[in-house]
Amino acid sequence: MKAKQDIFDLLSLLKVFDANYVSDEDCLKLNGLNVNQPDDVITAVRSLLLPEFNTYPQGSQQRLIALLRSTIFESSEDFSALFDRIELAFDNEVVDKRAFMSALLVGIESDF
Repeated sequence: MKAKQDIFDLLSLLKVFDANYVSDEDCLKLNGLNVNQPDDVITAVRSLLLPEFNTYPQGSQQRLIALLRSTIFESSEDFSALFDRIELAFDNEVVDKRAFMSALLVGIESDF
């Protein structure tokens, strides 16, 4: 990961899926979703991330999207530094972190 600030910025997107942050009600929305299936990740994004993301100022939204896009396209990035800092509330572990982040981006951009 490029810089510590980039990690924290991307963590701000993932916190809605963090087992230590998500409410019991929101956790139920993730129940049964497969974190390794792009359509399920997009469903989770629409359900939990977009309501919060849409409250961010437009400049912040664009900056986070640009950061996410550039990090995904950086071939040497494996997202370990990011995923080591969070415990996702999904039923299963993320197998392909880049695919998860790519699906997250698709979910965000589909609403943007």
